[in-house]
Amino acid sequence: MLNDNFLRFLSRSRVEDLHARRPISQRRPGVAPITIRHAAADDMKALVRLAALDSRRVPSGELFVAEVDGRLLAATSIDTGAVIADPFEHTAAIVDLLQIHARAVRPAAALPAVVEQRVEELLPEAA
Repeated sequence: MLNDNFLRFLSRSRVEDLHARRPISQRRPGVAPITIRHAAADDMKALVRLAALDSRRVPSGELFVAEVDGRLLAATSIDTGAVIADPFEHTAAIVDLLQIHARAVRPAAALPAVVEQRVEELLPEAA
């Protein structure tokens, strides 16, 4: 007959093994922090892999990437807003965070100037 403590140990180790193999999105919230940072040259291989998984191209321009447990799960272009994400993970909230960060640093578009003069007054006189 097996000892109760031994059975508990086996049960706990099986649960931990299952947890370690579970996709990041199905793990307990708060276990792995999300890191949002600028993409570096070293990230190109992971970005190409991520784009291939998402059936898209790597977005152009400056990128923000989201990393969990050392794996890139999503990326967005600061310039264009284009996004790639791992389709096998729950990344909707991560993509939202990336887009918020990208909008915060994206340069604002120039607003049209309000002109109070008539157009004829602004044009040089015809010679």
